Amino acid sequence: MIALPRYPLYDDHSDLWPLVAPLESFEDEMTTWVAIAQETLPPGSASEFLDLGSGGGHHLYHLIQNWGAPLDGVAVDQEEAMLARVSHLLPEVKTLVGDMTQVELHRTFALICVHDSFCYLTTHRQLADLFSVIARHLSPQGVALVKIEALADEFEGPYRYLTTFHDDEREVTVTHYEWDPDPTDDWLEVVYIFLERREKQVTTREERHRLGLFSRADLKSAWTRAGLRGEIRELERWDEERSNPLLVLFPKVTSAEIQNGAAS
Repeated sequence: MIALPRYPLYDDHSDLWPLVAPLESFEDEMTTWVAIAQETLPPGSASEFLDLGSGGGHHLYHLIQNWGAPLDGVAVDQEEAMLARVSHLLPEVKTLVGDMTQVELHRTFALICVHDSFCYLTTHRQLADLFSVIARHLSPQGVALVKIEALADEFEGPYRYLTTFHDDEREVTVTHYEWDPDPTDDWLEVVYIFLERREKQVTTREERHRLGLFSRADLKSAWTRAGLRGEIRELERWDEERSNPLLVLFPKVTSAEIQNGAAS
C-alpha cells in the first residue's frame, strides 16, 4: 500500500484553502455533474452518496444544493482539518477520516464522487486501489463521477496562473506553475507560491505538489480490471488551453444481466 501524500495546504495551512478555492467557483461545474448523474441514474434511486477525498466540501455543497431532492451521504478524507470544514458547511453529511484508496464501508451507494483528490494518485497501484474501492461500493445501477485534472495524451504544459484572493483580513496572491519534469513517468509537479499580506506584513511560502498524469489507455485498463465500465466525457473548458475531462463509471454488466436484457 502506498499512502497518499500530505500537503500543508490541506493541514497546517488549511485556513488558506477556502480563500484560494472559493465556494462559488465550484457551482457551474457541479451543476453539470448533477445533470450527468441524474440523466444516468434511475429516477429516485439516489438518496445517499459516497464522496472520496472530499477536501473542504465546496463541490459537495453545490452537488447537494442542486440535486433537487433530499441527498446526504458520507465524505471521506485523510485530513481532519478538511473534514471539519465539511461538517461546518454540511452538518448533515457524515464524515470519515481515511485514505480514499483503502476505505471499506461494507455497503453500496448509487452515486460516488471523486473530485480534485483524484489528481493526487501518482502510481498505477493507487489507481487500481481507488477503482477497486469504487467497484465495491457502487450499487448495481449506480454511477461514479471522477474529475481528471490532466491526461498524459494531451498535457502540453508548463501552464502558469497568477491569481489574487482577499477577504476582510488578508490578501493572498497565488502563483501556480504546472509542469512535467519527466514525460516518461506518471506524474507532474505543481509549484505553488503563496504571498500573503495581513495589514503591514507580507509573508511568502512555497509548496510543491506531485499530481498523477496517466493516459486514457492507463485509466481504461485500470477501471476495466476493477470490474467497471466507463467513458471519458469532455466538459466545457475552464481554460482554452486545456481539456476538461470527466470520467463516468458504471458497474460491469454481468452475463446474467445481458441474457435477461435480451430476453426482455
